[in-house]
Amino acid sequence: MGAGLHTPSDEAEAAMTSQSATRTSSASTDWMDLDNDHDPMFRPGVPPVSPDRAVQLMKLRRQQVERRLEALRASDRVPRIALYARTVNGQSPDRSLAAAREFTERMEWQVGREQIFTDCLSLTAPEDRYGWLQIRQRVKSGFVDGVVAVTRAAISPQLDRYETELNWFAMHSGFIALAHAENVVPQ
Repeated sequence: MGAGLHTPSDEAEAAMTSQSATRTSSASTDWMDLDNDHDPMFRPGVPPVSPDRAVQLMKLRRQQVERRLEALRASDRVPRIALYARTVNGQSPDRSLAAAREFTERMEWQVGREQIFTDCLSLTAPEDRYGWLQIRQRVKSGFVDGVVAVTRAAISPQLDRYETELNWFAMHSGFIALAHAENVVPQ
């Protein structure tokens, strides 16, 4: 198959992975976006379907990851990563951290010593979490390029706050990567 062509199974596979660091697409819209653009011509009076906000944020996060990885590849540097997980009832989040570390290793990124952070699940606002603030400080200072968490909920289950964090990381040349993409629900 020619370069740049994607089969439906390629798209499904990309949707099930959290990052497609090796696959790039020259088109900024997918077939659904194109279909929605043409829909008013064929079905006048029918309101267009708005894309799901969580899907929009997933696309935004993926674009931010790709842009940052391209910049790091251009400077011939391996991404330096912090791992992040939330604790429940004071228990160590070993499984979450192991999944984040496994994802990081699969991506061939580097986790530095003392770059593992946790916060209590009861602290809902990212700005109230000491571990999260430490990651932000390291990104802002240039010590790490991004953070890997298991799911979006580790950052924030609230879409507005999640988007705020995505934008903050992008403004500070960082990124948020997830071991399980927004559309994947771990069993």
